[in-house]
Amino acid sequence: MNIPDSQPFVPVILGGDIGTYSLAREFHEAYGVVSAAVPAAGNGVLEHSVAIDIRPAGTMTDAEAVVAHLLDLARELTADGARPRPLLLCGSLDLQVGIITTHRDRLEPWYTIPYPDTAVIERAALKQNFYALCAELDIPHPLTVAYDPVAPRPLPADLPFPLIGKPADSSAWVHARFTGKQKVHTINTADELDDLLARIRASGYASPFILQELIPGGDTNMRLCTFYSDRDARVRFAAYGEVVVEEHAPLVLGNSAAIVTDVNAEFTDQGRRILEHLGWTGFAMFDAKLDPRDGLVKFFELNPRLGRNHYYLTAAGHNAARFYVREYLGAEYDDGALPAAGPDAPPVVASEHILYTVLPLALLRRQLRGPVGEKARALLRAHRVANPLLYRAERHPRRLWYIALASLNQFRKFRQHPPRL
Repeated sequence: MNIPDSQPFVPVILGGDIGTYSLAREFHEAYGVVSAAVPAAGNGVLEHSVAIDIRPAGTMTDAEAVVAHLLDLARELTADGARPRPLLLCGSLDLQVGIITTHRDRLEPWYTIPYPDTAVIERAALKQNFYALCAELDIPHPLTVAYDPVAPRPLPADLPFPLIGKPADSSAWVHARFTGKQKVHTINTADELDDLLARIRASGYASPFILQELIPGGDTNMRLCTFYSDRDARVRFAAYGEVVVEEHAPLVLGNSAAIVTDVNAEFTDQGRRILEHLGWTGFAMFDAKLDPRDGLVKFFELNPRLGRNHYYLTAAGHNAARFYVREYLGAEYDDGALPAAGPDAPPVVASEHILYTVLPLALLRRQLRGPVGEKARALLRAHRVANPLLYRAERHPRRLWYIALASLNQFRKFRQHPPRL
């Protein structure tokens, strides 16, 4: 799929996952435009799509190569500036957002960049900073210790095992290499902890490693909320979701596989306070978990971008692409307007109840447990279900074949790596 010369603007999306496809779909649904997707290499999630022109960069870990590729792509899409049209640059993962914001001075002459400055992002996206901010604002969060692998200090003797271990800087974690590396580690004993920290020190990872109490409860205790803040750092929109089930295969561990949308005023207000304290602009997404011991939803992290499964916003009636276009490109590209809001007005909150899922429904029905599962079951009966990969505009036989095979593969993954229900 080539991008027409007549297209008024071009979304350029770094990444190659479901979140990349979802955002390209949203731009296509809202405006009929084709996005340039920039993964390391082509893959079935992106290929043969009516909404995507794939422009592989060859790497996502060599920032200089990615930036050079983006500059070449910008010259091509604008005929070296002779055909001026906006290019809106987005990233699907923290690593990609980091590349964009770190090299803003080189990219911004060609691209519109809808992210805060690096300094603002680091105040919250680096986990040790995020937990300090939660403590300052009296936001519920788990008991947390930051371990420095470069200048290690003795850890508290009373750490509450089992612990969750995760990198403070997920972008730097990409480059770490050691046996048994995972996105998130569960650590059951002091001996396991000593062994893991030794492997991390030897890997070259130099940012803090977060050790955190394990909050009991399974997938259905997980919570998330996506916010949009305007360029004056006012939170204008929020969409809250409760996780039905997560994926547990090692490469995608912790990613939501199904979400029900709902409303949680207390959680939304706490997230708003964090973002407005930071002076945040653009999208942000919080991960959290309901602690059954005290009934509090405890914040885990802030993602400085739309989440991988953000299509739940669009399914609930609030297309994420429109927020970008209305605010960053202007009314000439979109005849809508952001929700009206005075300085003290609360954010608009998505209130439509939808079941978002990337699983085939036959598999999803097997995963329904507890109150969140009951909400999902009711939405299934009402046919209030959305899957970002099932886009009616997609007609290419090879794409339809990929979607069918990917759905079947979910059964295999869930047999091999069953969820915690």
